Amino acid sequence: MPTRAALTAEQTAALDRYRARWLAIRRSTEPADRGAAEEGVRQAYRAVGLPHPDRFVWCESPIALSHRACAASPADGANVRSQLLDRTRRRAARLVRKRLGRRLLAEVADAVNPADGLIASVSEMVLQHANQDEVSLAARLRRSRPLSLRRILTALLAPQNFSESVAGPAELSWLGPYEFVRGVLGLKAETAPLLGLMQVAANVGWLQPHERTCWLSERPRLLRGDIEGRLHEARGPALCFGDGWSAFAWKGVEIPAWLIEQRGAITLATVDAESNVQVRRCMIEIMTPARYVALGGARKVAQDETGVLWRKIWLNYDIWTAVEVINATPEPDGTHRHYFLQVPANINSAREAVAWTYGMQPDDYSKLVVRT
Repeated sequence: MPTRAALTAEQTAALDRYRARWLAIRRSTEPADRGAAEEGVRQAYRAVGLPHPDRFVWCESPIALSHRACAASPADGANVRSQLLDRTRRRAARLVRKRLGRRLLAEVADAVNPADGLIASVSEMVLQHANQDEVSLAARLRRSRPLSLRRILTALLAPQNFSESVAGPAELSWLGPYEFVRGVLGLKAETAPLLGLMQVAANVGWLQPHERTCWLSERPRLLRGDIEGRLHEARGPALCFGDGWSAFAWKGVEIPAWLIEQRGAITLATVDAESNVQVRRCMIEIMTPARYVALGGARKVAQDETGVLWRKIWLNYDIWTAVEVINATPEPDGTHRHYFLQVPANINSAREAVAWTYGMQPDDYSKLVVRT
């Protein structure tokens, strides 16, 4: 059968619907439908020829899941993430490409499953806090007793840490394009093995599947991001789960809770004492660059008709540089608002800094200002 050359106008219009659906699935904060999730797991196991697990263990967060599942024993069986997800995905891709062609499948995937920075941030944060301790080979062999060739091979090939053993919203979002292929393009047989996984993805947070035990976790109860899709919340935690585990974030950077809850305690001394460069930048933004400059945190290095250039250099050669500009439009009370814009450290004049914020060279910006 020849491959499909392109989507019809109606099929192209449906891409937006599926993209919105899977965005909502990835970012859902609704309680998991545990019954639907467990049935989806059973169906997914059957699709790859595995008996369904004897036991489901639910956790309130992926962090709790990581601590419980790290104690998996031979009674739980080997981890089957690879069989359940990776092999199934490769097989489905091969079958669908025969009908659509590689290019069209890639176009559908890009449209339905675009990069999601917010969920990528969540996954990164979860992995940073999950139990990532690698289990030594000796410990894995001890858990596999009584030893046999099969158990030794299983111990050798088993995933070594949480990131290799688990799947969450980011790892399951590849299913969205295949749901589109099934529902809109009618490729039922090629995508039938994915139906269980699709049901899992729509009804669970994270899962760690083993032969006889499947650990599952709830979704977050709270998830906040900024307009640019970064994990961010200025008034409290940006991510929170039902068991109380939470994380604070500022523009995609994880920060200590006290920076939000006690922001008045941020001083020049606490900024200087912070060793993490990204967190240090967040501290200045949270206390506001205007206050940081007013307290003497940075020195004036240049000034012209476009604004003032401020700079702070720390002993580890980290440099913070910002240009202060004044809004030409007055506020209702007649005052003019001051803005601080962070710029690259190698900029040496306010004009150059302001031009950089517009993506222009200083001379070109000067000509533009003169003309307007």
